[in-house]
Amino acid sequence: MKKALSLLLSVLMIFSCMTVAVFAEDEATPVYYTIRFVDWDWDGSDETTLARETVKAGDIVTAPANPTRESEDKKIEYVFKGWSADGGKTIYHAGTIPIATEDVTYTAVYAENKKSDNLTFWQLVQSIFARINQIFEYFAEIFGRNNPYL
Repeated sequence: MKKALSLLLSVLMIFSCMTVAVFAEDEATPVYYTIRFVDWDWDGSDETTLARETVKAGDIVTAPANPTRESEDKKIEYVFKGWSADGGKTIYHAGTIPIATEDVTYTAVYAENKKSDNLTFWQLVQSIFARINQIFEYFAEIFGRNNPYL
């Protein structure tokens, strides 16, 4: 009985020491990380920084509003795909960005869509009806609006 009691007291002492150690860790100074969101040019300059956030380790990171990118020649349209911290291999969207475990810079990733000079079917139909309407208005001016055939 004495051995069982002494074993029980030993186990209780070990758990009480572990509890004190866990509480001592909680009172330590929290760790913070800097999270940056930059636009597409990858040069890392502050001019392209869209948002900078300092978060506590393990906290959720909030992405800024989706950026836009203009084309210089207007023949390419850029569509925002998401955020990447590894050069575009892994794409994150708002709400899916990992919790803070280190300083990270996320860069906006865009997909290129080449604009077509060709009209779509509905644009073609619209332009035909617009032209027919112009013709009817022209004849209405020439022959008068009271003509029963127009």
